[in-house]
Amino acid sequence: MSRIAVAVVWICALLSSASHAMDSASAAYLAARDKAIAEINSSHLSDAELDQKNKEALQQLQGMMQGIVGPIHLAGFPTNGTYSVETLFQELGFGGLDGIAVNSFDGKARAVVTTVPLLQVWLRDTPDLLKHPPKRGTADFGEAFASEDFHSMAVGDDDVHFYKYAELPVFQGVGLARAMLYVPAQDDPAPASPEGVLVAVMKGDKVVLFRKLLVAPAIPECAAAFAEDSKKALAREAAYAAARARNDPSASDVDWYGQASNAFIRCYARRLPGTAAYPALVREAQTLVDLVN
Repeated sequence: MSRIAVAVVWICALLSSASHAMDSASAAYLAARDKAIAEINSSHLSDAELDQKNKEALQQLQGMMQGIVGPIHLAGFPTNGTYSVETLFQELGFGGLDGIAVNSFDGKARAVVTTVPLLQVWLRDTPDLLKHPPKRGTADFGEAFASEDFHSMAVGDDDVHFYKYAELPVFQGVGLARAMLYVPAQDDPAPASPEGVLVAVMKGDKVVLFRKLLVAPAIPECAAAFAEDSKKALAREAAYAAARARNDPSASDVDWYGQASNAFIRCYARRLPGTAAYPALVREAQTLVDLVN
């Protein structure tokens, strides 16, 4: 599902949401956010007036969110950040995870910090994102943290999807952590190698989602297999086009190239642990997990 489609579903659920058992600051934030979204998207003001109203609402909500999250204590990151919600308009960029975003001092990583109650509300109000959204009162976010769709929607860029290549084994003793290598792309990403790591950590009532650039190895065997598979895919697509031109009723429209790309990603995940670079990648991901105290 595209980010825009998810956002439309999200706002429909959002505006009819019931109250939640949570701290008063979070409840007040959600009420203010819902009110601002409703007013901005039903207003008949001019574009300039709406832009100003959106800007003022975002500033107010950022202050409220900063009060909920508090100072950020992540080594290598500033203690204060910016509101992670881009816009309150129903447009591209709408529907991101409620939190505070900070960029690392070296420019290689970004983190979004939120809380368990706010994440539970966000997941509940984004119903098509997960097969089994966590129920209120639970703290099992394992499916979300391991989902490329979750990271794409929660901390992604407007026009790309985060394709999950391989999970990395990480550990959070008293909480939960997941890590994966990914490629940001608009279409099937093969045969590109991963460009970064996504790490999700829950500890106590805090949730931190990291994105960090890194260098992952190419795996020639997977690239070679993909080259063969993509040739076959192009031939099958050409045959399908020819059959359609003949009005052949047996013509079957199959995403052959997508299947080749998926096979490449499965190959990458299977062979990655055997590469010399693998231990360093795991350490890189674990280092991010260990930042959350």
